Amino acid sequence: MKNILKISAAAFSILLGSCIKDVTPTEIATEDQVTLETLVGGIPAALVKPGSTGYNLAWDFALPAIHLATESMTGDIAITGNIGYDWFQQWGANDALGPEYAVGALPWNNYYTWIMMANNVISLIDETDIATLGAKERSYLGFAYAYRAMFYLDLVRLYEFKENTVTRADDLLGLGVPIVLPETTEAQAKNNPRATVDEIYDSVIFPDLEKAGKLLENFTAPDKYTISLALVYGLKARAYLERGTDKNDAAAYRSAAEYARKAITASGRTPLTQEEWEDPANGFNNAESNNAWIWGLALPSESVANLFCFTAHMSTENAWSAYGNDACRCINSNLYNSIDLRDFRRHSWLDPDRGSYSYKSCRPDGKEYFAEKLADYVNIKFRPAQGAYKDFKVGGAADHCCMRVEEMYFIEAEATAQAGDVQGGIRLLNEFMTKYRMMDGAVYDCSAQSTLKSFVNELMLQKRIEFWGEGIVMFDMKRLDMSSKRGYVGTNAPASYRLNVDGRAPYWNFVISRGETQNNTAIAKQNNPDPSGLVEPWKG
Repeated sequence: MKNILKISAAAFSILLGSCIKDVTPTEIATEDQVTLETLVGGIPAALVKPGSTGYNLAWDFALPAIHLATESMTGDIAITGNIGYDWFQQWGANDALGPEYAVGALPWNNYYTWIMMANNVISLIDETDIATLGAKERSYLGFAYAYRAMFYLDLVRLYEFKENTVTRADDLLGLGVPIVLPETTEAQAKNNPRATVDEIYDSVIFPDLEKAGKLLENFTAPDKYTISLALVYGLKARAYLERGTDKNDAAAYRSAAEYARKAITASGRTPLTQEEWEDPANGFNNAESNNAWIWGLALPSESVANLFCFTAHMSTENAWSAYGNDACRCINSNLYNSIDLRDFRRHSWLDPDRGSYSYKSCRPDGKEYFAEKLADYVNIKFRPAQGAYKDFKVGGAADHCCMRVEEMYFIEAEATAQAGDVQGGIRLLNEFMTKYRMMDGAVYDCSAQSTLKSFVNELMLQKRIEFWGEGIVMFDMKRLDMSSKRGYVGTNAPASYRLNVDGRAPYWNFVISRGETQNNTAIAKQNNPDPSGLVEPWKG
């Protein structure tokens, strides 16, 4: 290993405990304690660290908050109740998203801090002869490359300026984000322009994933909180799907389908059952309670901040957060009404007819609570951890899913169709939906959607339902130039959230924070247009 010459303050902020699941992000490592293991374990802990940007506002809880921000921008989430409690209103209503606002620090500052942490691990391991590395060093290096590829993939998908009908910036087309590597000096970082999207994929994302795959090919992850070869395959599937759309490249689509299938096979995972999906104690909060998650993040109870966690904002059953039950997150009523009555996923949201299903709850007064306290279409998908709806230290300590196997089925089906085999894509989606989502032997059949466009629209409808609230679909909607609509007769969205956009929304091209443009002069004139307020809410 190389000697540590310089490690940033952020790398010291988290000390690895006995296992990743038990990491306490608030513990501080002294310089003597900083080891390779500490740095590796610090990365997943940083991904769920409350107050990660230093603003200490209720949207400031790292990757789960970023996922909630992108979900708020899709149009598939509606807010009911007192919208003053919605800390994600800026993303949901396209308000104050310009470079001078603090919210811009949530993705930018976090991702580059995490990249720096991955770079620190990479810089500590001598790769001149990988064959001589021990098993532990090989796995740590594989983790670091997988993390870095994941972070750059997300950054490109967030910040690449894509054409839309509201804002225009022809000189920014094809640009991604600045590349920062272990060898990047401080002087270079202060004059580091946005690299092209092609360069980021070709010089960082795909090479890092190739290295991670080779380093982890004989590694068996001990749990779902540890990076695995299946996760690497899943990241390749995501990346090739993006490239296929960007380049209209059948070969890239075929690679996306290939790696999605490899992820399914290597993971050994199976889609969530109805019982697991509706579990009132473990629903979407416990990696070990199901066989579907490929990779998730743990938030230990010691690190739970009352209002700085995903559950506080997304769970409507908890009794400690007005963010979750006074500004309830609902499904867009149009999207809800598109769900087949025979599809058990419909039970994730309260039907206007509460008698349509015997909803399960972790609360002993659940039936009355759902009927009398919660509005129509409110989500009950995300449950307080262990069903602890009264104790935020326990109920807020929910695992956060970052990839589950179902996503790979959807990628495989879309990529197959996009590569030229529409009937093959139809068959794959029919098989998945019929086997894993329909109740009582019902058959799902989208064979009538026989054109590529109509099939992709149908697949995306099912994908939006499947991954509602999980931080997945905004990337797809941006990639596919999809429209979003919350303004219509009968909408359940508040007036300021009723945004309708033909094609991709301008706010899906994230704006770089002012702090970065001040520190990095090369991108001062390369920022995406501020979309704030440019889409007038539908008046009806």
